[in-house]
Amino acid sequence: MNRKKFIGSIAIISVGSLASYYGFKFFKSIGTPDINYLEKNKALIADLCEAIIPKTDSPGAKMAMVHEYIIYAISQSRDIKHKNNFINGLKDLQDYSLSKFNLEFSKLNKSQQSEILKHFQNKAKSYNAKVEKIQNKILGKPFFTILRETTTIGYCTSVIGAQQGLAYDYVPTKFIACSDYVKGQKSWATK
Repeated sequence: MNRKKFIGSIAIISVGSLASYYGFKFFKSIGTPDINYLEKNKALIADLCEAIIPKTDSPGAKMAMVHEYIIYAISQSRDIKHKNNFINGLKDLQDYSLSKFNLEFSKLNKSQQSEILKHFQNKAKSYNAKVEKIQNKILGKPFFTILRETTTIGYCTSVIGAQQGLAYDYVPTKFIACSDYVKGQKSWATK
């Protein structure tokens, strides 16, 4: 076999395998979502939220009931890819947790949970912004991106998160356009 044929066959195999991989991911993301899976795994979603926004001197995501918001937001989403990517991501996370530590995610310690979340964060990263934009358009956002965004939105818009986790002024009386940041100051919340 000469070099040109060999390089051509490698290129065809590479393109074919990439096309089949992304085709499988595409068809997996447009199927009928299993919304009941979210309700069945409410405790897992609560533990994931708590791993992203843990309880410190301010309340954590579990106390702010962010998992309820996530279940509602995902189930009411119009984008089927969004729903499927989140549900499939939850299943993948449980499978990865079982294969890596032989335990469910909820039974792991904080460092192991953090390790699993870092794995999924790295999996969601794309090192080229244009490729990431195209993947998000065709396949939808990755699981970790959806989880992080909905957790942050749910926490910042919850009563507990806004009033105790952020600096909240119920009736702002004066608008201060620019002010210095004081060390230890909380981020501002407005509703």
